[in-house]
Amino acid sequence: MLQATLRRAATLVIALATLTACDAEPLAPHTETPAFASAITAAGSANTIYRDDATVPYSFVVYTSCANGGQGEVLQVSGQLQYRVHGVTSTNGERNHYAAIETFTGSAVGWDSGEAYDVTTRELHQGNTDYGADGILDSGEELQRIRLDLTSRATGAVIQLVLTGGYVQTAAGEFVLDRWDAAERCG
Repeated sequence: MLQATLRRAATLVIALATLTACDAEPLAPHTETPAFASAITAAGSANTIYRDDATVPYSFVVYTSCANGGQGEVLQVSGQLQYRVHGVTSTNGERNHYAAIETFTGSAVGWDSGEAYDVTTRELHQGNTDYGADGILDSGEELQRIRLDLTSRATGAVIQLVLTGGYVQTAAGEFVLDRWDAAERCG
């Protein structure tokens, strides 16, 4: 869990730090299905299937160039995170597939301006690892997609951020950033 949190934080930091201007293109609503759904349905009864579902308090910071009158600002966010995880591990433990869907509702306050926002997010994390019969890691990858909507309580303007990060796993077992994309729309 700590490794996933660190990868998520790295994606946010890298993507948000590079956003310097607002994107005029509107973002489409996020509806995404895990790419490995067919693998889950095809999995035999001998595979181990695990599920987890919980709601926990959660806090993070996010930078947006749209806040503080377009000057940019770091926002302190807090609220409730709900997550659902579904995974499948092969009988011999050589393959592991998982998908996690997270939603967040809460509020944010600008560090400089003190402006208040209502916040919602929807996140998808999916990945797989493949170990050979010798127990040595052969491959692994992970995809993360985060959509964050901030609604100003003062003006009603909506700021939308979409971050997508892809990771691949090295032979040493470390996940390294393979690709990422970020878009921001000021409302």
